[in-house]
Amino acid sequence: MNKNKWLVTLLALTIPLSIQAEEVKNASSEKAEEFVIPEPASLSIKPENKFRETGRVISFLLMQSHYEHPDFDDELSEEAYNQFLKALDPNRSYFYQKDIEQLNDYKTLFDDALRTGRIELAYDFFALFEERFRDRYMFALEQLKKPLDFNSESEFEYDRRESPWPKDEKEMNEIWKKRVLNDALNLKLAEQTDEQIKEKLSKRYESAIRRLSQTKSEDVFGYFMNSVSAAIDPHTNYYTPRQFENFTINMSLKLQGIGAVLTQEDMFTKIVSIVNKGPADKSGQVHPNDKIIGVAQGEKGEMVDVIGWRNDDVVDLIRGEAGSIVRLQIIPYTKSGDGMPKVVSLVREEIKLEDQAAKSKVLEVEQYDKNFKMGVIELPSFYSESVASNSDGKSEITSTTKDVAKLIKELDKQDIDGLVIDLRNNGGGSLSEVVNLVGLFIDKGPVVQGRDSRGRLRILRDTDSGVAYHGPLAVLVNGGSASASEIFAGAIQDYGRGIVLGENTFGKGTVQSVADLNQYIRNPETQVGALKLTVEKYYRITGESTQNKGVKPDIEFPTIFDVEEYGESSYDNALAWDTIKSTNFQKTEGLQEVIPFLRSKHHERKTSSQEFSFLEEDITRATERRDEKVVSLNYEKRLAERKRNDDIRLERENLRRKIEGLEPLEQLASEEDGEEAESSDITDIVDEDQKDLFLKEAANILSDLIMIREKPEIAANFLAEQKAVKN
Repeated sequence: MNKNKWLVTLLALTIPLSIQAEEVKNASSEKAEEFVIPEPASLSIKPENKFRETGRVISFLLMQSHYEHPDFDDELSEEAYNQFLKALDPNRSYFYQKDIEQLNDYKTLFDDALRTGRIELAYDFFALFEERFRDRYMFALEQLKKPLDFNSESEFEYDRRESPWPKDEKEMNEIWKKRVLNDALNLKLAEQTDEQIKEKLSKRYESAIRRLSQTKSEDVFGYFMNSVSAAIDPHTNYYTPRQFENFTINMSLKLQGIGAVLTQEDMFTKIVSIVNKGPADKSGQVHPNDKIIGVAQGEKGEMVDVIGWRNDDVVDLIRGEAGSIVRLQIIPYTKSGDGMPKVVSLVREEIKLEDQAAKSKVLEVEQYDKNFKMGVIELPSFYSESVASNSDGKSEITSTTKDVAKLIKELDKQDIDGLVIDLRNNGGGSLSEVVNLVGLFIDKGPVVQGRDSRGRLRILRDTDSGVAYHGPLAVLVNGGSASASEIFAGAIQDYGRGIVLGENTFGKGTVQSVADLNQYIRNPETQVGALKLTVEKYYRITGESTQNKGVKPDIEFPTIFDVEEYGESSYDNALAWDTIKSTNFQKTEGLQEVIPFLRSKHHERKTSSQEFSFLEEDITRATERRDEKVVSLNYEKRLAERKRNDDIRLERENLRRKIEGLEPLEQLASEEDGEEAESSDITDIVDEDQKDLFLKEAANILSDLIMIREKPEIAANFLAEQKAVKN
């Protein structure tokens, strides 16, 4: 999910396991040095007084300024304890059941520790984790001294989030034997020899131990502080001094280079979201939840294994001059476990405002023996260039509203019959811009309501008279449409100005503010970071919140993604959905009455469309596998699964080519560098198939709307038939 500035700043509560990138040595020319076990970090780190004071400041700010004014009591403490466990051991692969019983003594102490500055418990917690972590990776290194068995009929449980904590060393060892074999199998599928696999995994596991040993005091305080903030809501986060330094340079610093938001999950760097029109997005090969396991510079540079590296160090490797090449070794996200590793080559770019600008095109569809021309405006974000950023003071200031108004005029000159505003994967942006943009389609009126932490209400209105576009309108959304996108879609739906199509939106109806904590500390030379906290909640003009529930489309398209699993409501401690009083607004009448007819026509096309049939088959197959938490450790079975998915992808590609009048392919294109296998997960197939299909169907639905308005008797006959069937 995310191009919105609030979502961009979202930090996952996962443990960074390294401090700095190490020099990469050429394994072919240098003999591997014997691994020397470093001293544990917990022997030398201890709470710093500046963080004791920081904790007290943060607790005060949260109680005074957070939207919900949380109480620092035992209930909050227990949830913070649970979040700390998730941060350190999310997959229940390090702690034993006996450890959890011991740590339970801390359950009700987190709130007291924060308010009093007695934060030693966080360091004790970390010390036990580090001991278990080191034990596990030493065990993994021992497993690499044994032969690798890729003919195993066993399975690896890759998702242990809900599994019991291992009860003893025997059970833990069995888990890790399978984990090591799965790591090895992923490399085997990437055509690595057994010798190469053992060498690479040895470096990876040694690196994990070494990097955790470099943990600093501020890191441990960060884990602790973010466990408390996560107990309040998922968008309230603490930035360590290093994280805040990056943030103050540029809020989107981590987007430079390839156009992706990165976080850290266990040992992996994970992609949170992709920036529209950035290098990663343009490649079509990088997706949210993919794991980056290697980074190489240029076309021939050596691939550096980055598993176990902390997020900032991976970003440093990926970042570089515009026009230079970076190669990423990626494990694609799949519903049934890790996908086949692959290498993606990207040309770095400077992610500029104009790359996020609105763009238009004309899409022609044939319906009712007539050719309809539909304008399409793709809007990646709600942007607004401030006057301050306009260096020469003369050139025109760019903004979403100005750009869209200009595009509408250009489309009108092409005699379009209808207009689709495509907000898929638009994570939001400028609040003033979404208000102004709604104003292009309505003649004055309220657009969105807000309520702050003190309960004060405000109504943001479009005050300009006149409408830029009067014709049939559709808004296309998906699960990645968040914040400002939800405000726009909700307002268009509430006014009855257009029809909303696609998937249920993300459901982020809150706004955050960043407080520089250094301003609250007595010593001006001390750097302690910043706090991002939720301060306001947005509501539709009907009084309904977009929080958690998002915006439900008038006509829903098939989707593999369940909003309860992937939207805002899937987050721990997300703020609740609620309502406030409706505003006064003038709704356009007539659209709701024809939606049943539009749904019926959409269903007819779905039933007769081979493309939709393929898509729904894929969704059904993927949904059936959604609850699976294991993956085979048999090489031949994994290869066979990849071939099945490749065959499906080839079938889909040739269907598209047939529709476009192109010659079919005999086989799919392979990776240019030949280093890694192509990902072929069923989820990727669904994503690829739905892109143009959904846009075309949105145009078809608009043509239905146009015909029913030109010939109202069509709707009347339909309603009469429906009434007769019910009777």
